[in-house]
Amino acid sequence: MWRRTYLLLLVIRIYFTLSPSYLHPDENFQGPEVVAGRLLSYPSRLPWEFTAENPIRSAFPLWPTYDVPISLLKWFYTETGTVNPPSQLVYYVLRGVMFLLSFVLEDWAVYELVPYPRHRRATVVLVASSYVTWTYQTHTFSNALETLLVAWGLVLIRRIVANKVWSTPIVKSEKTPRAK
Repeated sequence: MWRRTYLLLLVIRIYFTLSPSYLHPDENFQGPEVVAGRLLSYPSRLPWEFTAENPIRSAFPLWPTYDVPISLLKWFYTETGTVNPPSQLVYYVLRGVMFLLSFVLEDWAVYELVPYPRHRRATVVLVASSYVTWTYQTHTFSNALETLLVAWGLVLIRRIVANKVWSTPIVKSEKTPRAK
């Protein structure tokens, strides 16, 4: 039963991913526009967060999420004789990348963070049914990437702590008699 529910929720997530919805200007201005303007020579204006006068953000975190897919699209279109891919295709490809990151990394991290195996399925279904997962995590917000980084940071911390507990040697107390 939980698998059918989860698959239905994935279909809903795909719907929200591919729907031409608009939540906030930052969805486009602080991510795809920064990269697409540089790579595809689309008319764009860097937001104040990225300007040389007052930079408070780095474009580096945008590289794996936006630069790689846009570069692959540009390469493909260059090979076929077209200068640049259509902006609508770039939009949907980036949304597809965000869906894959949300589906693979977010759900996997949630699954690993739940300590009791019998609660994992229910927790993943609850997260998959969340409006935040359907919308914010599948849109091109930098916060969606930061959420994934924090979730996987927590997974790594949990793994380190679990490994430390299992690998810590048992130290004998000074009061115990020593073998002669």
